[in-house]
Amino acid sequence: MRAMSLRILAVLFLVGALLVTGCTTATTSGSGRAKLGEPSAADRREQLLADHIQLGMGYLGEGNRESARHHLLKALEVDSRSAGAHGGMALLFQLEREYELADAHFRKAISYDSDFTSVRNNYGVFLYRQGRYEEAYQQLEKAASDTTYSRRAQVYSSLGSTAARLNRLDQARDAWLKAISLNPRLTRPYIELASRYFNDGDYPRAKAYLDQYHQLHKATARSLWLGVKLEREFGNKDAEASQGLALRKLFPYSEEALEYKRWLAGEH
Repeated sequence: MRAMSLRILAVLFLVGALLVTGCTTATTSGSGRAKLGEPSAADRREQLLADHIQLGMGYLGEGNRESARHHLLKALEVDSRSAGAHGGMALLFQLEREYELADAHFRKAISYDSDFTSVRNNYGVFLYRQGRYEEAYQQLEKAASDTTYSRRAQVYSSLGSTAARLNRLDQARDAWLKAISLNPRLTRPYIELASRYFNDGDYPRAKAYLDQYHQLHKATARSLWLGVKLEREFGNKDAEASQGLALRKLFPYSEEALEYKRWLAGEH
């Protein structure tokens, strides 16, 4: 009877938080023939790399930096050009305020995989926090161009803030509008747009965006102070006083509360 054709059967085993791929083995007739279905050395190496990166990032998310460092370094031993491992090391060094090392690992990650959007986004946010706004804008703009990226709305929100720092106000507004078109429940763009339109003297639009912000997010010192100024422009004294009282009660030591106090003092 003619032997049936051999098939490779994939079996997935759940080990903790990791998915480890294994294969059953099948042999041909004759003891000297090679087994089919066994992972190759390259496959095992790839899986080992993925496991170390996943463990490293998992530990990093839990705040266990030493375990994260161990696994990310192990990943780099497997592949020194791993963009994922370098991206993880960049985040680790960023947390440890080793900013030069973080920058170096971010640049390596992007040089090894220029299409690694999540790393490019993280690098853009890092650059923004370092005050390197032009560089941040370039990285975030590239990240935003990836239409498959799941956090694209957040990228546009960051892009808007970066553009504002560069005094590119039209680009900032457009980026924030794009952000909420992608994710209408993303809160930051609403307060940014409200502030932007207030500064432009477009008070009805500023009030509309501020109201949307308060529907999605609890009041902040910034939003209450903006609300006070908006209600003043509309001549609504009761609402102005109400938001001013909330500002002083909820955020008595905020810069906005001090500004409000000076504002009131200037009226007398």
